[in-house]
Amino acid sequence: MKKCSRLLLLLSLQFASSVAFTQPSSFATATSTNKHVIKSNTFATARPSNMPSINRGGALNMVPVLTQAAAILTSPTVKALALANIVPTCIGYYKVEYGVSYAYGTATVASAYLALQTMLEASVSPFAAVAKLHALAIIFYGVRLNLFLGWREFFNERLRRMRERIEARQKRKEEGTGIFGRILNRTPFILSCSMLWAGLASPALSSANLIKTASIPSCPYALLAYKALVGMTWFGFLLAAVGDFQKSASKAKNGSDHLVTSGVYSLFRHPNYTGECIGWGSSFLASIVAVIGTKSLDVAKSVAPYLTLSSLGVFGIFFVLMMAATNLETRQEEKYGTSPEYKTWIVSSWAGPTLKK
Repeated sequence: MKKCSRLLLLLSLQFASSVAFTQPSSFATATSTNKHVIKSNTFATARPSNMPSINRGGALNMVPVLTQAAAILTSPTVKALALANIVPTCIGYYKVEYGVSYAYGTATVASAYLALQTMLEASVSPFAAVAKLHALAIIFYGVRLNLFLGWREFFNERLRRMRERIEARQKRKEEGTGIFGRILNRTPFILSCSMLWAGLASPALSSANLIKTASIPSCPYALLAYKALVGMTWFGFLLAAVGDFQKSASKAKNGSDHLVTSGVYSLFRHPNYTGECIGWGSSFLASIVAVIGTKSLDVAKSVAPYLTLSSLGVFGIFFVLMMAATNLETRQEEKYGTSPEYKTWIVSSWAGPTLKK
């Protein structure tokens, strides 16, 4: 675990440096693009580069204007992204379980909001409209998760005791180390979690960067696929929300030992985990499709840090969710394995992505 934490920390530092040194400034972007326009348009030399020109066919060439308009847009800085993810996760110093629960929701909301700010400054376009829905899906997930966690904190005694057991076990491990030892022990965990949260929100940041540089997908099929994947992102997060709500309501009514097999559980045995996998996986694929749709290698290089971090985030969360679903499968089999209802249920429902036992 410590080796994984060190590796994630190293990768996060590498990502920060790559963004800082590869992302062009607004002035450089506008200047290089305008030079290209001047060379390719014989009429552009007779007028300022920020004025629309008329090509030989009589049509207005608005590229310089659009380029400078895009250059004015602001994008999140590395410092802002780091703070958006590290600061919420520092709650793990207080209670370690909070570092993977409330921090999860808060950090993804903060990062997606930074992306949304850039998108809101852009002019209206089909891609920008869907990209905003992409960012809003991540914001919805984080807000919904924190509201659910808060409700569970106050009204679910069993889960509250479980959190207290986790914290007690962690404190036993750190016994005798003092406050500085405790901080030192938890820091790799907090930084690695921060990187994971940043990776989950990076697809929205990638889209924001495309909008900022006016490098939106030109392929209609890519735009259609992007819309579909953003729709699947919403579907996954809504499925997780419905699953959490239904299970909590059913167990509150019928007791904690009740096996929920109706509603969405008739199709998905673990809709909360499966929904997250669908949501985060679709979000990641949406960012890939958007970049491919630009048909530009230079654009792909410019957003490579975001895509790299996104891949780490999605694979990391998939592993966590698959492990959780596998453990829940094992516990349910041990508890309900002899029940006819359980046997019928596992035949007609899907466990979602799991690890091999």
